[in-house]
Parts: sequence; structure tokens; C-alpha cells
Amino acid sequence: MMRIHNDPLAIEIFAPAASLQPGSVQMAVMKERLNDQEAVVAIGQQDVRVRFVDGVPSDRSFIVRLVEQQGGTWVAQVMPLSLVGRLVPASLDDRIDLWLSARGIHLTEKEKEAVRRFWETEDGSIKQKQETVAALAAKQLEVTETHLRLAHEALHGPPLGDLLAPLWTKAESEETHETEATPAREQAERLEGFRAYETAPELGLPTAETRTFSMTVVTEKMAQLARDFRLWQRDAVRQLEQLAHAASHQATERAKLLVESLIHSLDRMLLHGDWLLYTDMKTETKLLEAGAKLAEAKRCLVEGKIDEAAKTAHEVKEMLGSLRFQPSEQKVKRFFIESEERQGNEPPEQQLSRLLRQAARDSALSARGVFESLRRLGFFHEQETARALLSGERFQHGDNLKAVLLSWVEEGTAPAQAERLLMNLTGQQLLSKFVADGHTQTVLYQWPLPFHGGMATVHVHVNARNDGGQLDWQNCRLYFLLDTNQGKVGISLQSVERQLSVAVETEHERLAAALQSFAPAVKDHLEQIGYRVQRLTFQPMNPQDQERAATDRVKTENETSRWEWTI
Repeated sequence: MMRIHNDPLAIEIFAPAASLQPGSVQMAVMKERLNDQEAVVAIGQQDVRVRFVDGVPSDRSFIVRLVEQQGGTWVAQVMPLSLVGRLVPASLDDRIDLWLSARGIHLTEKEKEAVRRFWETEDGSIKQKQETVAALAAKQLEVTETHLRLAHEALHGPPLGDLLAPLWTKAESEETHETEATPAREQAERLEGFRAYETAPELGLPTAETRTFSMTVVTEKMAQLARDFRLWQRDAVRQLEQLAHAASHQATERAKLLVESLIHSLDRMLLHGDWLLYTDMKTETKLLEAGAKLAEAKRCLVEGKIDEAAKTAHEVKEMLGSLRFQPSEQKVKRFFIESEERQGNEPPEQQLSRLLRQAARDSALSARGVFESLRRLGFFHEQETARALLSGERFQHGDNLKAVLLSWVEEGTAPAQAERLLMNLTGQQLLSKFVADGHTQTVLYQWPLPFHGGMATVHVHVNARNDGGQLDWQNCRLYFLLDTNQGKVGISLQSVERQLSVAVETEHERLAAALQSFAPAVKDHLEQIGYRVQRLTFQPMNPQDQERAATDRVKTENETSRWEWTI
């Protein structure tokens, strides 16, 4: 059954492909502006030189009526959109073909058929479907009905938090009931092993009388992390000594290789180093600051400032050499409790509830915490499974939300929303695929967090330049949009070589005054991790800016990146 939507934005798909003839109306996309009157535009799959009667339009795509051909140049007139509806033929296939070709999206006949069926059967407006097809094509993925449905669910379906809310509420209710029914003595005994750990000297084993399986696991884990930290620290300090020596002896090429290796090692530690999970925020901040200084040393080497690079290497060496691995009591306690929870045979609802609580705890103001929160939700499930298989390690199926959902669905006892949750998560993974040869990269995450007894969703949209296989995070633009109970807040942040300009937009002056009190702390935190705040301003929010932010989520920018967080 075809669903017909009366959508004024549907005029983007408006006419069948046709040969270039005087009087024909065509969809055109700007390729190159030659002067105020002439430009090269794409019409269908052809690049055409056009002289515009009323001057070159400012829009990227527009509709033209071809007047006449003069030599190799067509004279054309840009048409108002209000007139287009009178000229639109009704063929869906032709309209889709023209829209695809106008945007440079080239599909096989099989893929076009998948798009046509998606267009006819899927809910949503024409504009939403266009965004889905364009986003999928930009990832260089095969355009199939399954991929289209997954991407459409992630882009335009209910937020992940809304889908999780019923399961979260049910699991929390059952868990509360079970906790109330558990004798107080049993609840007290649950932490007996950890109390023994608290009184044990440093990382030594507790007394034989109080040793439990979970206690042994915690002690051995902390001892292994201490060893891992010392090995990493020793290797980093040795490489920094080599970097300083190479720079001081004008061995620029060797110094460049060493600084690249150090940056890679530090990035890997920040994202995957287990010992970092158990330290305090101060340690992570120092590592982020060290990363900023190494990036500065790399820039100095490129610019020929060898002495400055050597000086910076010495500073980073002193900084990393002074670090000590001191596990946070709160984080060790959390590891103990989580290891006890994993020993039980939890039903899927309780596994899901546990993972969401852990994700919320991980998401404290910490870069690694945010990464771990997303990991627990299952955004990296396939990579972790493959890594475990290759290394021969045992993969814990209850370690992330997607793994739990997959097992639950396979059992045949999962509620309907579990399958939709899987679609949402998988769609986000498709839309976050890294395109190796792409100039820009886009990433999409929905981040559900417990909020006032329910679930809220933070939407994270990233558009960034591909900088040698990584996002260029030193030169980017970010936009955060938060919908709070005190009104909307927009935060525009632009970074150029770590020089920051920040503009905060609010709907109400009262909210602006409240936020201004946090400005010094925010500025201090940013400067601690190597940024320099050049300007921080507060201004009223423009309603047009809100609309632009809401509709510009999946567009790719060539020079900057935008992150939108919407709560």
C-alpha cells in the first residue's frame, strides 16, 4: 500500500530526467561559480555551463528553465519553487531517478527498486526519506531495503531512550521488589568481601578467613592493572627521552615518527587502557593535557621549531613520569559489585537494567567515561566480538546492551520493542561507519540515560574532516542543543588549533544568568586539557537558529565538524 503525504518539501523530487531542450525545466546542482552571471551546474549526469538571466543563485540546488543555447553555454532562468508544482509529472520512478542523479547518487537498478519500495511502504515524510537515502549512500553501503529500514529507524524513529523506558521501568520495579524481599543479613554479607579489601594493605591479599572468590578477582585485577600501568609508563618515558634526544640533534624525521607513535599510544591508552578505568579524573586530565602537548610538539616539528619540540618532550616526560596508579575506592567498589552481579544467572530484563545503570555511572564528566558508556550500549559489539575470537578470549555476552538484546531475541521471549531497539542500534552503527576515502566523516549516537525516574536521550551528531584516518578534533566546530525544563540552550564552540570561541544562546535571560556562574569553572577545565578560551559570550537564542540546527543534522561540512547534543 502506498502512503501519500501532503508534504511541501516533496517538490525536491519533481520531474523526470529529460534531454536538454529549450523550455524544459530541470533540477540543477551548483558545481562551480565562474562569475556573477555564469556557473557550471550538474543537470542529471551532465556538467553544463549556464548563464543565468537574473544572476547566479546562492543556493546549492535549484530549479531552472532552459531558454536557449548560445555556443556551448545555456541561457537559463531560475524558477520560484511556488511554480514547480504545476509542472511536476506524477511518475514516482522518474522523480526518484531525477532526485538521485541531481545529488550525484548513482545506484544500480536493484538498489533503485529497493528505494522505490522503501518510498512506498515506509512511514515518514518525503524529506525524511530523502535524508535516509542520502545518509546511507554517503556511507558507501549497499542500498537495500534492510539497510534503508535500519537507517530510517535510527534517524527518524523514536529515540532510543523512549524505546528503553518500558523495559527499564519494568526491570527497576522487579529489582526493587526483590531487594525489599531480601533479608537484611544477606544484603550485608554481599559487601563483606569488599570491606575486607578496604582494610587490606594496598594491593595485598586479605586474610584467609575473609577471602572470597570475588575478593580474589578484585585483588588480582588491581595487581595486574598496576603492572600494566608501570609497563606503559616506562615505555612512554623511554620514547619521550628518544624524542627529546632526536629533536635536540636535529633528527627531524625520526622525531616526527616518534611523536606520531607516542600520540597513537596515548590515544590507545585513553580509549582502551584498563587501568585508566580505576583512576580519578585528575589522572585522565593529565593524560589529555599530555596529548595536547604532544600535538603541539608535532606542530613545532612540522614548522621547524626543533628546540621548542624538544622542550615540550621534556615537559611531557616529567608529567607522565610523575603519575602514580592509585585506584579510586569508589571505582574499585563498583568493579567488585559488578563482578558479583555477573556471577548470577540474570534474566534479560535485569541484565538490561544493570547495563543502563552502569552506562549512566560511566558517563560522568570524563572522556573515557563517555566512551565506556557507549561501549556498554553495544555500539562496538561486533568489533569486540571479533577481537575476542581472534585473541581466543571469552566474550561476556552480558557486557553490552546489544549482546543482551540479540540473545533475548534468539530465545524467542523478547518483547516487540526489543527488536526495534536492535534496529535502532544497528542503524546507528551503519550511519557511523568510517569511510576510509571520504573527505568528511559523520557519526550518529543516541545516548539513553536515566532521568527523573524515566529515560532521556542525548542525540550526538558529528560531522568532521577525515585527518589521516581520524577526526580532526583540534580544528572543528561543535553545536550542542539542550532542551531543559528551563528552556532551550544552544552552545556553539569553534576550535582553531586549540583556540576556542564559545557562544552560549538561551531562550530566557534568567537561564543565561545561571549559566554564567559556571563559566569560570568550564573555562578552567578546558584550559586544563590544553585548550585556550579566547572568547566566551552569552546571547539570546534566535528561533531560526533552532530550526536550522534541527534540520541540518545529517549534512556534511567540508571544513568543520558539528556535534549536536539534544536532551
